[in-house]
Amino acid sequence: MIVGVVLSVALLVFLIIYPRHLKPVVIAFAVIWSATAAWVLFDWLRSGERLEAIVATAAYDATCTEPGAPLRVTFQNTNDVAVRRLTYTLEGFEAAFRASVSFDPYQVSERRLEAHESYGACRPFRLRNNENVDPKTLEWRVTINSAEFD
Repeated sequence: MIVGVVLSVALLVFLIIYPRHLKPVVIAFAVIWSATAAWVLFDWLRSGERLEAIVATAAYDATCTEPGAPLRVTFQNTNDVAVRRLTYTLEGFEAAFRASVSFDPYQVSERRLEAHESYGACRPFRLRNNENVDPKTLEWRVTINSAEFD
């Protein structure tokens, strides 16, 4: 956005200063704008592919020693670049229902994941609306919201 504003102002300044050279200036700025748009689109597509290449799972784990954190959340980075930080949503569903009984949005993992590395940790969860559900019986899902790559 800022690049577009700066280029537009520069185009107007050049058109005022050099009105006879209108065609080459417009062509030059069109090339610059096209290259910038292509780079932004390429980077957006690449980051979407990288985000989909992070595999996240969650399940109740009896080996988690903390009583308040009985879920093991694991992340596997299948990218060729490291992940510095990621945010995720943790949800728990009862088998017969579509609505989640546990919902923790935008949890943050500051753990650095190198390329092709896996990491798991025990995490707590929150139940919605004072639900009384055994976490062992829930189907747990992890959704990656965003990630910062090197």
